[in-house]
Amino acid sequence: MIITKLSLNNFRVFAGKHEIDLRPEKDKPIILFGGLNGAGKTSILTAIRFVLLGRQAFSDSLSNPAFINELQKLINNSDGKTDNKRASLELEFNYVRQGICYNYCVKRHWQYGSIDELVIVENDIEKFELNYEQAQAFLLELIPAGIADLVFFDGEKIAELAEDNSGAILQHAVKRLLGLDIVTRLKEDLRIYLRKAGIAASEEKLKEQYHALESEKDELLAQALLKRSQADLVFNSITELNRKITSAEQELLSGGGAWASSREATIKSIDINIQNKAVLESRLQQELEGDYALSLAQKTLTTLLDEIAKTLDAAKKVAFKNQLNSFLEQHNSRQFFDYKDQLLSAASEYSKPEDDLITFDLSEQQSALLHAQVTQRALSSLKNANALKLELVGLQNIIENASINIARAPEQEQLQQSFDKLRLLEKEKNTFVKDYKNILLEAKTLFKSAQDLTSKLVKLQKEMKTAFGEEDSAIRASRTITLLDEFATELAKLKLIEIETKFIKSYKKLNRKEDLKISISIDPQSYNVILLDNFGNNIDKNGLSAGEKQIFAIAMLDALAAISGKKLPVVIDTPLGRLDSNHRDKLVQHYFPKASEQVIILSTDTEINEQYIKKMKDSISRKYDISFDQITKTSSVTTGYFWDEDKVGAV
Repeated sequence: MIITKLSLNNFRVFAGKHEIDLRPEKDKPIILFGGLNGAGKTSILTAIRFVLLGRQAFSDSLSNPAFINELQKLINNSDGKTDNKRASLELEFNYVRQGICYNYCVKRHWQYGSIDELVIVENDIEKFELNYEQAQAFLLELIPAGIADLVFFDGEKIAELAEDNSGAILQHAVKRLLGLDIVTRLKEDLRIYLRKAGIAASEEKLKEQYHALESEKDELLAQALLKRSQADLVFNSITELNRKITSAEQELLSGGGAWASSREATIKSIDINIQNKAVLESRLQQELEGDYALSLAQKTLTTLLDEIAKTLDAAKKVAFKNQLNSFLEQHNSRQFFDYKDQLLSAASEYSKPEDDLITFDLSEQQSALLHAQVTQRALSSLKNANALKLELVGLQNIIENASINIARAPEQEQLQQSFDKLRLLEKEKNTFVKDYKNILLEAKTLFKSAQDLTSKLVKLQKEMKTAFGEEDSAIRASRTITLLDEFATELAKLKLIEIETKFIKSYKKLNRKEDLKISISIDPQSYNVILLDNFGNNIDKNGLSAGEKQIFAIAMLDALAAISGKKLPVVIDTPLGRLDSNHRDKLVQHYFPKASEQVIILSTDTEINEQYIKKMKDSISRKYDISFDQITKTSSVTTGYFWDEDKVGAV
């Protein structure tokens, strides 16, 4: 398959019509798009996926309201309008079947609030015989969703596979790739056949009872589905009302409604804050009248404390001299007589006061109290006063800002009309929401009743099980179910071995560690991938760098695409985001030029840079630049790349 042209009309960031030539030249598979973040690279990938896969581009099971909601998101709204807006996509491609090349043009167009319409043109002849479901099934035969996920992917898909340690993502991919989901549906169809065969062979009374129960169950399900459809219609009305309410709220805000809605509350808050301010001012006054004043002369008071300490020290020395003299007089014996004069002389020298010593009439207790007052209480008072000042300033700012908000707010009467309009819309919405909940509750009750009948049918089937007897078709159907289980298991085992081989080849080619000898083992039950080093030891995937994990994921996608048996284009959105320069070199040299006959790369300027352009120049057919205009709020596609001097106008 080779994509030749993509046309976008009012699609996401692309307002108006844009046609992009995607034909690759011979031996030059790469079509390169460059664009900054938000320019529209992902829109190109989304367009290709959606035009081919339809609803399955979003999810395997998507309700009509949810699908319509997704479609609405795809419509360009650069002008701010949504009513009656339309969007369309066209994808032209060549596809070889049984040796014959067919040219296809797939067209999808839709408008706001509606399901899309699908047209397929084969060799310039429209396939009128296909209705919507048949046309989508035809496309999925050409490009199965399970395989499309392997070749149309973005950095997030790579990241999901790289970070998955459970094997769930790989298991889902392999089952869809091998068609094992079809095997599951076939087994279920056979089980349905067995149940019907049991009915045919049972007694007439049981048959009548079974058919009555089944008919009642089907009727309940039909009623439940009808209720669900009614609920979907009500939900659409709620969605439209939400849009109108948003518009009314914007209208109200533009008229000052945001200020008016809080006017009374703001006035009350100002009164409370004024009271709080008075309390703070009183507390600050008390603090200033206490020890705070001492904190203003810390240097002087510290000098004073030093002088007081010197005075107390001198007094202690004099007291010591007096006590020594008294002691010597009381013990006027021979043993001290020879040293008395020397001791008294030393004591006199020790207690001699310093010059200019100031005398303070303070006791040690008074000195200690003064010291605590200066070094502790005054500093604490300073800290408390500063905190109260900051709190007062903050409160004053709050009061002033609130006063400004009140001044901004118009009187309630000025906005009454807008308020009334908004209330009516909200009242109408509440009515619809109530109806929506009631209808869903009715549908739930009907589904529950149908489920109860299903339980009775299962019980009845057990009673009828003996009616199988030796009926040939029933035995064959039962054996086929067992055979399908064995087939699915063996097919998965064989393909997993093939995946392991393809993966190792691709991983070694892409990994930057040249001497790395790596192998893998995929558990056929859990599908968990175990990495093994040169010596057969397990390698913890969590220990790999972000770049190594991404290389692992790309190698796995490459292996899965290789065993799919379909030659499809590869479309990659920003694949180099988490890779270092060495890993990027490997991807540029060994993956992009050889990934497929057509490789569409959507890159930022920091991923595929000038260096890589030179390395891939012999493999690049076309280069495009996607630019977003901030004024018109739309993107355009021009030929050339970021720094190309020969860039020209829009394509």
